[in-house]
Amino acid sequence: MNDTERRRKELLEQTRMRYYDKGMPPAVHPRYRAFYKELYEEDTEVGKGGTFGIRSFICILCFAVFVLADYKETEILNWKPSAIIKEISQPFGMQKKLENFIKFPQ
Repeated sequence: MNDTERRRKELLEQTRMRYYDKGMPPAVHPRYRAFYKELYEEDTEVGKGGTFGIRSFICILCFAVFVLADYKETEILNWKPSAIIKEISQPFGMQKKLENFIKFPQ
């Protein structure tokens, strides 16, 4: 290996070290800065997050209580399961509310 090859190899290694960005977040638009900060932050808390699990558990619990009440034909807070099913199965009626709010041309 002559001096020219050695110098080329040395310059190549210097360039690699200069542009090595293993730990640095990439340059991003300011709008996405918070997202990338969370993504590349090393000391984030493991427990930090949303409440999806808790909300799912509450929904499953409410559904189980509803099914049990329907099976045993009991009332929950003065509501019968048949009345709840009737209320849920009714059309939402958003079109009538919109018609009252906005007059559509006929």
